[in-house]
Amino acid sequence: MSDKADTAKAEKKTEKKAEGLKGPLDAFRDLVGQWERGVNQIANEAMGNEQFSRLMHGATSAAAGAKAGLGEAMERYLATMNLPSRADITVIGERLQSIEAQLNRLTEIVSSMASVEAAPPSIAPKPKRTRKPPPRGDSGGRS
Repeated sequence: MSDKADTAKAEKKTEKKAEGLKGPLDAFRDLVGQWERGVNQIANEAMGNEQFSRLMHGATSAAAGAKAGLGEAMERYLATMNLPSRADITVIGERLQSIEAQLNRLTEIVSSMASVEAAPPSIAPKPKRTRKPPPRGDSGGRS
């Protein structure tokens, strides 16, 4: 049993030596880990407090109210200056997309109609020949 205890002590010593040989990045990682644990502990203690949760609720409500009020004021300002609001631009964008879709459909229809009209000429019947060549026996004024 003492051999097992001695090997365990030897392993712990080698682990400590390995820890002592850590580089600067390992030391930085340990520092960040300790900092995170400290911040988490402080945050958990603060969030457990009822007063803190009431304060955060009030701050969030105030921020939401300010954002809504600013949005309304900006809309009134844009309307006064005869400029489009974000909602107006969104509506225009949606309308433009529907117009583009209709234009694409019309282009496809015109393309299909053009391919039907440009049928190969071999399908169309050839016209009858109405002019006859001159007879062979006639020299046509040649001697």
